[in-house]
Amino acid sequence: MKKHLIVTIFVVLSILFFSADLISSYQDSYILSNNYLTTGISKENGYITFFKSNEAAQSLFKNHKILISGVDFQNSVIETSKYSISFIYDQNDFKVVNTYTLQEKNLLLSTRITNKTETKKRIQLNEIIDYSDTFPFFIKSKVLNNYVLLLQQDYGSFGYFPVYDQTFQRVIASNQMGTSISFFVLEPGDALEFTRVITVGESVSEIEKQYYDKFGIDYTTIEKNIILSNEKSAKGMRVVLEDKLGTIQDVQLVDEKGKAKFYLPYEEDYEDFQVKVDFGSLKTESVSLLGSEDLLVQVPENYFFFKPFLTDKREDGVIINFRMAVPARSNVEVYDSGSEIMVFEITNKFPLEYHYIELSGLQPNSFYEYVINVEDTYTLNDVKTEKKAFKTKHLDEDIDTFRFIVYGDTQIYDERHAYIVNRIVEDSDLNTAFILKPGDHTEEGTSEKSWSIFFESAYPLSSQIPYYMVLGNHERNSILYYRAFELPSGGGDYSKRWYSFDYGNSHFVILDSNILESSNLYEKQMKWLEEDLKNNNDKKFIFVAFHHPFWTTATEYGNMEENLPNGHFNTKNWLPIFEKYGVDVVINGHIHAYERHFKDGIMFITSGGGGAKLNTNHGADPLPWHVKHVLGKLHYVIFDVYEDSIKVTVKAVARVDNPLFPNQYTPIDEVIDEFYIYKK
Repeated sequence: MKKHLIVTIFVVLSILFFSADLISSYQDSYILSNNYLTTGISKENGYITFFKSNEAAQSLFKNHKILISGVDFQNSVIETSKYSISFIYDQNDFKVVNTYTLQEKNLLLSTRITNKTETKKRIQLNEIIDYSDTFPFFIKSKVLNNYVLLLQQDYGSFGYFPVYDQTFQRVIASNQMGTSISFFVLEPGDALEFTRVITVGESVSEIEKQYYDKFGIDYTTIEKNIILSNEKSAKGMRVVLEDKLGTIQDVQLVDEKGKAKFYLPYEEDYEDFQVKVDFGSLKTESVSLLGSEDLLVQVPENYFFFKPFLTDKREDGVIINFRMAVPARSNVEVYDSGSEIMVFEITNKFPLEYHYIELSGLQPNSFYEYVINVEDTYTLNDVKTEKKAFKTKHLDEDIDTFRFIVYGDTQIYDERHAYIVNRIVEDSDLNTAFILKPGDHTEEGTSEKSWSIFFESAYPLSSQIPYYMVLGNHERNSILYYRAFELPSGGGDYSKRWYSFDYGNSHFVILDSNILESSNLYEKQMKWLEEDLKNNNDKKFIFVAFHHPFWTTATEYGNMEENLPNGHFNTKNWLPIFEKYGVDVVINGHIHAYERHFKDGIMFITSGGGGAKLNTNHGADPLPWHVKHVLGKLHYVIFDVYEDSIKVTVKAVARVDNPLFPNQYTPIDEVIDEFYIYKK
């Protein structure tokens, strides 16, 4: 069976259960789909929950909301036809009907508002398109002097504008969301209808052409030839148009003839405009838009810049993350480990730099193998992995016991990180459920080279056992961290600065301890934390992981707040919440040693011996709830979770005798701590 990324579970459901219509139902959303588009619409409030081209695996934006003054979008009456779905809200002052209709590559949004009162009403209609968990390459909120919203992703683009007018009254766009603002006046008993369209295309320039054609705007077409040094086709490469200040004004993809065509209104002056290729590592110098010079692209050999790395383990699959040195299309073959028969094949249509391959539809608690094939899209070489194995998650209700492993703070000493990884591989098997890594994965989170070496070091383990990642201070909250890993959806930047997940009888919460108390994000994370714990109090065990520990005896860089009973501001704010909702275990990194505290029924475990320079000075007086600390040893922590208890084994795998020579270490095999945690 061949399965492509362009086919999602929603499309499959539509075909299986609603083959006569374009509308189906899945969990909390209605699904509209045709040959080109699939979109989800919330059953609760009629908001768009995702919007994607069927040629791509990812949604072009996170959600779309309609806000009308004086209208509560709850308790709607829903009407459907073969091609559309309507949400009807009949309230005191207004009757509002929001209708969504798919037409080929367009989603039409029609809002009809009726004034039911006997007085004139002024209405404000705001619409928010939230793309905060995606990585847009280019965002544009004006065409000529008209307010619209155009957005370019790596895997396509979308445009959003009125159907019968050239402009919204106002559009405000940031790198996280776009908001349109419209005002209307309704006389008593009157109604108005406002129709917009969200349309998809390969590039912003193609959508602009649709816009010009629709509204009769005259334009000229200017072409540029894109030539590769190895004489291969440049089809699909991204070319940008810049003004004289170097600001991107337009984006186009190279066509099958090797040309990038820009459609430009006559009334603008393009004398100082330039074009260049800007496509991952493939870049050129800028040349004049109006000149005759071609764009010549030097193409190097391709390889995995970020080696394959598994995340987000589920009952039916896992996500494979990797980054190529040169953008390319990829293909993943999945095999049953027992029979070695190919189960399915996933093909990615778009040449991408960052790849997130979601394997789904597999059997729970089963072993599979996979091979990644990266085609020679622009290079003269293709790239292929050896066959790697992984195991899907068992159904939670069927998990009697499970094991996960923690190791923290790898940072700059990549050879030591690789040593830790290989020792874990030697001592473990695929029955290890996952790896939890509590921050400081690289020395410099803004360095692409540092990340590349991190993935190289982790590969023997990360290619087979999924990781759950935590932000440390050395990640610098860099976009490189967020781009590297697909993680469960939560909150904060890209919806994965903090998040949670379940495994068996346990609930895991991942927090970012770097956020300052004065930040608005701090309060958001606090509210999310309390709500998450409140909604998961039926779990037997609750684990919370974040980078900075509440307490330590470390004085490596002088006295610290964490040497004192009150700890830092996170201690003050988070500890009462942990106590209130029965948190059992807190896992930290940051301190390059092993430490353990036990207070108010909570076990606090710090593991910072994953390869970073180890601490030598722990001179603070131990607090009354301090249990143990061990210095100078590279180590990892094994958690065996049972029905009513947790066994924790801390295994040291190397001793560093002289901190001045950190790459000199003596292999050991020593249990430096072992204990049980019982449910309070």
